[in-house]
This record gives sequence, C-alpha cells and structure tokens, in this order.
Amino acid sequence: MRSRPVVVFLTDIVPYPPPLIGSMLRVGRLARELSQEFDVAVVCQSEYDSQTLASNWKIEHSSFPIVSVPKPVRDPARDALWGSPTSVVESTLLTLVPDRAPRVFDSAWSDVFVEEISRLLSRVPDAVVWAHKSFMAEMARAAGAKRILVDIDDFQGALMMEQLANSDFYVRKPFHQLQARHLVRYERGLPRRFSSAAVSKPEDLERLERGGDRQSRIHVVPNGVDVPDVVDRDRTRPCELLFVGALRWEPNIEGLTSFVTDVFPQIRRDLPTARLVVAGRGPAPDTLARLLDRPEIELHESPASLTDFYARAAISVSMLLTGGGTSLKTIESLAYAIPTVATSVAARGLGMQHGRDLLIADSPAEFAQGCIRLLQQPAEARILGLNGRQEVIKRLSWKTIGVQARSAVRELVDTPTA
Repeated sequence: MRSRPVVVFLTDIVPYPPPLIGSMLRVGRLARELSQEFDVAVVCQSEYDSQTLASNWKIEHSSFPIVSVPKPVRDPARDALWGSPTSVVESTLLTLVPDRAPRVFDSAWSDVFVEEISRLLSRVPDAVVWAHKSFMAEMARAAGAKRILVDIDDFQGALMMEQLANSDFYVRKPFHQLQARHLVRYERGLPRRFSSAAVSKPEDLERLERGGDRQSRIHVVPNGVDVPDVVDRDRTRPCELLFVGALRWEPNIEGLTSFVTDVFPQIRRDLPTARLVVAGRGPAPDTLARLLDRPEIELHESPASLTDFYARAAISVSMLLTGGGTSLKTIESLAYAIPTVATSVAARGLGMQHGRDLLIADSPAEFAQGCIRLLQQPAEARILGLNGRQEVIKRLSWKTIGVQARSAVRELVDTPTA
C-alpha cells in the first residue's frame, strides 16, 4: 500500500536544457514542490528521451520513472489557423459544436500520450492529475482520469483576441476571430469541464466561470522564484542596466528593441556612462544581435548563471509591451533586491506597488526618467530594491507557492470519485 497519494503530472514543457526560462521554470518548480507531499509521476511530451530527462530532472521522493513521449508530428495542411483553406473553414465550423474542444489543440494531440496516461492510471486508479495546459487535461480525460486539475498559466484565447484586435485585416482574419472567441468561451468553462483549476494571477479569476461550487475549486498558484538567502549588492556598477529574458521570445525582442531604440538614448543623454547588459537564452535573432552590437551594450547568450549579472546591475529594466502570464524575470530581479523599472505588462499580476516595490512606466519618456531617477539616487533605489525583495519573499517564493499548490492537490485528493 502506498504511503503517499500519487499525482500524475502532465506537461509538454520540461525543465531542460538550461538555462531555464518561463514555463520551464514553472513546470520544474511545481513538480518539485508537489513532491514534498505527493508521489509525482511525470508523463511529458518532449524531444528528449526518458533517460536523458531522468538524468537531468530530479524529482524528490518519486517512485515513478519519468515517461517521455515524442511530440506529435504536425501536418501543416491540417493546422486550424494557417493550414489549407478547407482545414481553416472546417475548424471554424466546429466551433458551433457543443462541448467541442478547440481545433487548435489537435496538432498537440497524441494517442500514444493518452495510452501512457491510461497505463499509469491502471496501476494507480486513485491518482489525481495535474495537467499543465488545457489540452493536456483533455488528453487526461480521454485516458479515463476522474480528478483533474488544469493549470492555466496563460489564457490563449485572450492573447489571440488581443493580437487580432491590433492587427490589420487579412483574408483569414474573420475565421481566426471566430476561433478566438470560441477559445475564450472554452477557457471560461474549464472549471465545469474539469475537477479544479489553477491560475497564475488573481486577475485571471475573472476569465473563468465561478458560479456555484466552482468558486471553491479555482485556485491561484502564482509564478515565482527560488529566493536567494543572501544577495550581494556590494559589487554594483553605478550606471549598469540589466535586461534579462529569452532572446528569441517575440515579446522580449519587441520590448528590448523599443528600449534600445527609444529609451536608452534618452538615458545616455543624461548619463553618458550608462551601459546596458543583455543576458538570456539564445541565440538572438540576427536582427536583434545587430541592434545590440554597439560599444555601450553587452550581449550574453545562454549564460550558465545570472548571479554575477544580478550582483553587478545598478538597476533592472523589464520592458514588455505585449504578452500574457507573469514576468518571471521581473520577480527574479526583485528577489535579488535590484531596483527595477517595469512596464505595466511586465508588472501585471505581481501585486507590486509603484513607488514602493518598483517603478512602473509605459511611455519611453517615463521609462527613461524612471531609470535616470534610480541611477542618480542610489539611496532611494536601494530602498526600492529591498522592498521588492521582501514582497517576493512574502508572496512569490516557491516555498510559499508550494504550500498553495499542495493545498489545491490535497483538496482534490480528498474529493471522492463518482
């Protein structure tokens, strides 16, 4: 008889290879924190085999081997949005079918993956499922899982609607708009489709149906960081600004391009010795690398560690103009007590107060002035950084978030199956 309940953890993102970014960090930390109380069995879609992942992704206390299933080969002609005209029309018409999951999920569907889940559940029929992303939850349901928590770290429907609203007309746009509205409706109904749901920020609660008993089955499990026990602020370089982020992620490219083009020149007019350090998972696209190829900017692609960069930075800049979810790199900068200037998008969902924990600015002129202010007033900047760190320790460390994640699973474990 097992001494601990089993959680089947499903994901199409794995925390390998380093450096880890975004959802890679969320997946790795969630599995680690859940393993403190539960026996975690990972089934994932990945280009890496089970042995490679087992060697590089250590899950404490787990008695199950990691199972890796190859990601399905996608047929471009069958793509719901950009496939053949027939596929796009068919995908749009299927939005009229009641209870139909969006066709955009079909490209990630894997019968082999469903079979692996089913095989595992036959061994531990009382297991609960933590499904990272809703299409993973759909495959768990197809495998016969009864108790499924769907982890929604991003609402794809809302992102798609935002992108369409900001785009010019193109021939397929009306079809895409219908599919986006269907995806919004589908995601709104996730709490009645599955046993429970987790979102990464309080604002996202408004995107879900919360009537009846569904209210108690929706949990906020934020993104967070492992907070360093000690931070080194004695090696700070007075005019060094730091931008950290994945260098191939479009919102980072957009934000960094705007910063270098529209903000950094204003800073250097007042502070000619200001330097920008850019560090993140590479490789950077050629256009971005050329933009950053100038004496006052250092580019570090895929560094083994960010610790030294955080120790040297006078301030951190988090300039995101678009994108969903929460900015892990903003949280991480604050965890290192680095005074931070962020856009509203980069600060979204963090619960940080402008002027107390960080500075929030959206226009290029306001952003530049915020950076100049902190660089010229190091005493104020230091207080801001320390306040931000304390907020992260209190609410956004994985020690705290782990308690919330385990509580959500424990509630599901205690729920009898029909």
